[in-house]
Amino acid sequence: MDSLALTGRSILVIEEETLVALQLEELLHRAGAKVLGARRLREALHMAEHPALSAAVVNLRLGSDSTSRVCRRLSELGIPFVLHTRYDATEALRSWPDAPVVSKPADSHVIVSSVAELLH
Repeated sequence: MDSLALTGRSILVIEEETLVALQLEELLHRAGAKVLGARRLREALHMAEHPALSAAVVNLRLGSDSTSRVCRRLSELGIPFVLHTRYDATEALRSWPDAPVVSKPADSHVIVSSVAELLH
């Protein structure tokens, strides 16, 4: 995978675990992306409206909150996203069958290539 595969793209990372979020943000940044982050549902819903957003990496849960409202909004806006989770994503895939699922923990190459594929 090209180390600058995401150059010029704005990627939203929706992740509550600080260490995981920082790792995701760093690897996407190294791939050339401008990275936006959200740790809470309210932030994620707000950031989903960002006019320059190219794609998102979405954890299925933020604490006790489901991110299904965010996924629904991203879909309405035509913004592709990757589901990044430790949990079974079967239910989410019924609603968003085009969203790739990357299980935690994931190799950095898998995350970057999954996001890059969404954008090509």
